[in-house]
Amino acid sequence: MNLAADFFYDEVRDGFYIPGMMKRAWGASMKILSEIDRICKKYDIHYFISAGTLLGAVREGNFIPWDDDLDVIMLRDDFKKFSRVVEGEIISELTFSFGQDGEKDKGYLAAISISEMEFRAEALRTFYEFPYPAIVDIFILDDLAKDEEVESRRKEVLKMLTIMIASVEQNGVGKECFQKEVQLIEELIPFHFTEEENFLPELYHAFHAFCQLYNGRGEEVAYLPYQLYHPKTKFPKKAFQGETQIAFCGYPFPAPVDYDTVLKVIYGNYRKRVKAGGEHNYPYFKKYEKQLHALLKEKWLFDYVFQEKDLERPRVENFREICRQFADSFVLGEQELEKAFSERKYDAVLSALPSLQERAVILGNAIEERKGEGTESVCLLEGFCESLFHLHSSLMAPQSSAMEESKMQLERLRALLQNLHAALEKEIKRQVIFLPHSAKHFASLRPLIDALREREDTEVKLMPIPYFDCLGDGSLSEMHYEGENFPKEYPITDYRSYNFAAELPDCIVMNSPYDAFNPVWSVDPFFYSEKLKQYTNKLVYIPWFVTDEIDSENPEDGKSFYNMRYYVTVPGIIHADYTIVQSEGMREAYLEKISRFLEGEEDLEENAGNADRIQRKEALLNRKDVLEQMEKKIIGAGSCLLGEKAGQGTKEVAEAFRKILEEL
Repeated sequence: MNLAADFFYDEVRDGFYIPGMMKRAWGASMKILSEIDRICKKYDIHYFISAGTLLGAVREGNFIPWDDDLDVIMLRDDFKKFSRVVEGEIISELTFSFGQDGEKDKGYLAAISISEMEFRAEALRTFYEFPYPAIVDIFILDDLAKDEEVESRRKEVLKMLTIMIASVEQNGVGKECFQKEVQLIEELIPFHFTEEENFLPELYHAFHAFCQLYNGRGEEVAYLPYQLYHPKTKFPKKAFQGETQIAFCGYPFPAPVDYDTVLKVIYGNYRKRVKAGGEHNYPYFKKYEKQLHALLKEKWLFDYVFQEKDLERPRVENFREICRQFADSFVLGEQELEKAFSERKYDAVLSALPSLQERAVILGNAIEERKGEGTESVCLLEGFCESLFHLHSSLMAPQSSAMEESKMQLERLRALLQNLHAALEKEIKRQVIFLPHSAKHFASLRPLIDALREREDTEVKLMPIPYFDCLGDGSLSEMHYEGENFPKEYPITDYRSYNFAAELPDCIVMNSPYDAFNPVWSVDPFFYSEKLKQYTNKLVYIPWFVTDEIDSENPEDGKSFYNMRYYVTVPGIIHADYTIVQSEGMREAYLEKISRFLEGEEDLEENAGNADRIQRKEALLNRKDVLEQMEKKIIGAGSCLLGEKAGQGTKEVAEAFRKILEEL
């Protein structure tokens, strides 16, 4: 099985953001599923994809966006065949277990899982760079008794066994505590409890033996540990007496021949998309993060810890701003000349002229270097220098007409400077650089770029930048550059030839929060948000995606709110001067996520080094100030992906962006 690199990139489906780490969990599960498939084909064992996996395959040929695991199902006879051969067949990194957390013979559910959690290169490559355990559960189906009363009596014994199992697991009690129950079970089924110390495995053996009591005689089947408490979850046996191949993530897998009935039993109207909210244990691998953090210690690179310095904003003076400052200084200088002249302080006028001329020459040369010869602004500066020369000559002349000549030159200086301001605005435009990395995300920026290109005072540059796949240990792997894939009507500026330090653009726009914390892909560190803000006075982040609205207080939005950690509590949001999000409601969700992050909801302080703990404490002390700053930096204007809906579309984004530019 070879899943393409873009399978693992973050995406949004059905309004739900799927982070790259979840995609890696999917990839690791797919690798395990491919092993199950290989073994079953080799030994002619029947199995079927089930539950959310079957639903995703039937409905869209892919994982359900908010699902985080894979499930398969087997009839008991096939499972017995599978359990006899699996341990001799699976690859060494995998473990077959019949119980919780990889324990043997201590559970209701069988599973195949990754048997290690470490940054061993070979294991990371095998399982698509996923560093945590991955599990594919195997649900076992048994026949139900045809007689409802008989089945009801069986259920009572099974429930009794589940109570006994729970008591042993929680309290560690032995067989002697259940003498009556043990005697009853031994009378009902051909099973004899022998081991006092290994009572728990025997209880599970008894449970599974009792599950098989009517196999071969029923017309309905069920996964009994679940069906005990959900009696309607049972299937016609004939639904599994045959298979059909259904594509899942581009690969065919066996589904029950009557998968329609199976899905209706589980989900009812399964064609209707229902977002499974409630964070609960989502994602399943979050419980392993602390373990891996402790294992890696200082090598742990995958969580952003806020530092106050990230909010610091260096002042950047670019060429356009310097030109405006020069022009403003010329206006002020000319006004001082007029004042001195009117007060007959001619020596003061003469002494000020060389400095004005020198600065005009410096500005003219700088403009020629950037814009070439013959620009209107350079011509006006040459006229300005010529008038300064004539003003000097007339003041030095003895004739009585010299004063009139001087007045005329001062008036000419004033007119030239008025025109110079207009010429500089036209020739030295605001420069806005867009830095997308992916051509398919261009749609989130295209309408705004189109609107800015219509403005005479703005120079727009589209500069696709390369990005890299990341290995599981955070190091960069294969590089991708998609400049050739952007629409041909948009001129591309080559990132290799553009000098950020010299150009210092007025505004840089990124549509991903470029940083080191995306585990699946990254850009060159030069383009990290903390670096970009050194080259501009306005760093703006406009997400490439929109999701369904997220209410942090609604349990049904729990998974969505959790996944905001991957695109909200990241450096790009903190370093950006402005972030434009899809709505005012989403702005509130962003701020709430940041607030909880600063409170330590992610519990990073516990695992951080001492220096990071100190920084964390300082951040908490200043949390109110930080949130006040973030409230100003996040704008709920809308998204170019939402069309022209009121308060959400391109016009609103363009208007918000115009206000940002006017601050420059």
